[in-house]
Amino acid sequence: MLIITEKFIFWAYSAIVLSMEKSTFKRININGLLKQTSPKIAPFIPKPVIRYLERLLHIEEINDFIESNYNDQPLEFVNKCIKYLNFNVVVENQERLNYIAAKRAIIVSNHPLGGTESLIMLDALKARNENLLMISQGIMEHIKPLWPLLISIPTEKNRKEIEDFREAFDTDKTIIMFPAGYCSRVLSNKVFFDYQWHPTFVKMAKRYNRCIIPIHISGQNSKKFYRLSALRRALKIKTSLETIYLPDEMFKQANSTVTLTVGDVIEAETLSEGSLSAFNISDRIRNYVYKLGLDKEVKFNLSDKAVLPLK
Repeated sequence: MLIITEKFIFWAYSAIVLSMEKSTFKRININGLLKQTSPKIAPFIPKPVIRYLERLLHIEEINDFIESNYNDQPLEFVNKCIKYLNFNVVVENQERLNYIAAKRAIIVSNHPLGGTESLIMLDALKARNENLLMISQGIMEHIKPLWPLLISIPTEKNRKEIEDFREAFDTDKTIIMFPAGYCSRVLSNKVFFDYQWHPTFVKMAKRYNRCIIPIHISGQNSKKFYRLSALRRALKIKTSLETIYLPDEMFKQANSTVTLTVGDVIEAETLSEGSLSAFNISDRIRNYVYKLGLDKEVKFNLSDKAVLPLK
């Protein structure tokens, strides 16, 4: 059953990707595209399972929205997404964002929701600077209106991706990153936290003389999402089976308030103080981000050791 679920995740996202990468949007049809991608197995999938999958992925809502906005400009598309889901976004310490253009900032944040926060962040920052890029992976990279805003995480063997990644940091554009690269999870002691942050943002800030602005984003997914995640890890299954619930989680979060708490501007020179490794600095910034979620006035101090997780 778990192997079947794994295949469903692949099939479902293959269907969406195939539909959205074309020059003209074609409405997503799970049944038809499963036949196209896996013709030998698709006929044996029961119709109730197909209908469940369509409801879980909110196929009709996604079809209607993307069809109506497929040729929008990137930030216009993002804004319509926020309005469609009726998010109320509150930005604490927003005056600290006045520097993002002049200081060539790298914005880093926790990753609580698994994708929705990417749209929220882009929409919140555009008022200060429309010259934005986001380091991204996963299905967002296949949504045509977002393409101009996204830079892929490079693989070791892809020279073009590596060059594009480095060139992005060498521009004057504001770079947005979610260093966990993975949706936050509930840890064994019930604390909600990002897993280890990748230290690439620290290395890029040093190399390209960019400041770092940490931001804490509020919010969590449903208990069902985290229960499936815990079960999957207990069974030592590497594929994130819970990913299939992310579209449903996004729609569940509609009409909610999301708070962005902006932290202190961390200058590139600060990162070179002392002999801390990029991993250690990354841990301390991650720790600071979670402190921001508890106290918007907390100050960043590189000498403060990371105490993970916070309680």
